[in-house]
Amino acid sequence: LTRSSDLNPNSTHGHLETPNLDRLAAQSIRFTDAYAGAPVCAPSRCTLMTGKHTGHCTVRSNGPYLNASDVTVASVLKKAGYTTALVGKWGLGNESVAFPLDKGFDHFYGYTSQENAHNYYPPFLWLERDMDKIPQNDNASVATCGTPLTTHCVWAQDLFVNMTMKWLTMFAEAKDEPFYLFLSFTTPHAGDVGSNKETGVPPPQEIAPYSSESNWPKVERDFASVVTIQDSQVGSVLKKLEELGLGENTVVFYASDNGAHNEGGHNYQFFDSSGPLQGYKRSLHEGGVRSPLLVSWPGVTKPGVSNQQWGFFDFLQTAADLAGVKNEDLPPDLDGYSLVPTLMGKQQSQPDYLYFEYCHPNEDHGGWGQGVRFGDWKALRFVSGGGKIELFDLAQDLHEDNDVSAKNPEQVAQAKKLMDTEHVQGNYCNGH
Repeated sequence: LTRSSDLNPNSTHGHLETPNLDRLAAQSIRFTDAYAGAPVCAPSRCTLMTGKHTGHCTVRSNGPYLNASDVTVASVLKKAGYTTALVGKWGLGNESVAFPLDKGFDHFYGYTSQENAHNYYPPFLWLERDMDKIPQNDNASVATCGTPLTTHCVWAQDLFVNMTMKWLTMFAEAKDEPFYLFLSFTTPHAGDVGSNKETGVPPPQEIAPYSSESNWPKVERDFASVVTIQDSQVGSVLKKLEELGLGENTVVFYASDNGAHNEGGHNYQFFDSSGPLQGYKRSLHEGGVRSPLLVSWPGVTKPGVSNQQWGFFDFLQTAADLAGVKNEDLPPDLDGYSLVPTLMGKQQSQPDYLYFEYCHPNEDHGGWGQGVRFGDWKALRFVSGGGKIELFDLAQDLHEDNDVSAKNPEQVAQAKKLMDTEHVQGNYCNGH
């Protein structure tokens, strides 16, 4: 599983060069109606790991950690005989609470902290349970790192790819032992050089052809460079799979944890990142929660486009199904379903609904909101709206401009019932 941070389905939108992702898309099923678990990082990641949507999962906003009782997809696969590894951003615990090695991962290299992951040139990363110091990054800054920044400093994303290559080689040497590797990029999330601030999107350097775009703001040249560099890194990982003889028997998922961001000076509209969707990161409209999803299963998936609806909370059951784990061996009270029939080319019913909630969404900064999709209907409810349910027909109104709740009372009643029943008290946001 390869995951980007804050990369919307339309983030490249013809302006940015992503030849490796384009190639992967041509070899994959491209899902047009796939969703992240939430409109921000940590709760979205929680749904991916636990198979529970944000009305039920432990982490529903940035900050909290997984509970001791939370069972992750890594734990499920490890129990099934898989070697499990996480490279990159964790964000669901720290060195003493919900550390990755205590949540099903055999190997870990990266950041535990959401905030520390904003520093692209950190003084250390975690390697297993040890702090792996990066002396080149002591007192890192734009001035001390040089031009490019990797003259004297080390970009964390490069270290992630290097460790991924090392562990893939280790997995290949283990012959027929199965593995699950979660490569969790932080790019193109806003960040900084030497601090946890979100002051820009700092790549090692601006790259061609964007470096010559003098009419673009620097932050947009940086953003474009980061996206294309990540594309190259994804290409390197996929090439390594082939070189090691692992490609034919590895299922690759590529997705993003929420919609396009609008932070660090970057303007999500500069590259039309949300395309036909309304909103961006932290929004419960489609632009905040839809995620690009590419799935390649060599010899099984037929390249093409699917409108099968799927969310991050469906990944645990999909991965377990791929691994041959029986339903009775799964954690109880999961919210997802397995996408495997669709991957195998079989007809599959749409899920009954996809549910989301979030504290302080863009639509209600001081409050709390819910969203639910059922069929082509999408409903939203915000505290600031006094409990009023807005209803949109995505088949006719993908941008969610026309509230048709007054004309469709049955659908409004259905949405209200789902919102009322799918939210379990979490006491994380104004008492919700």
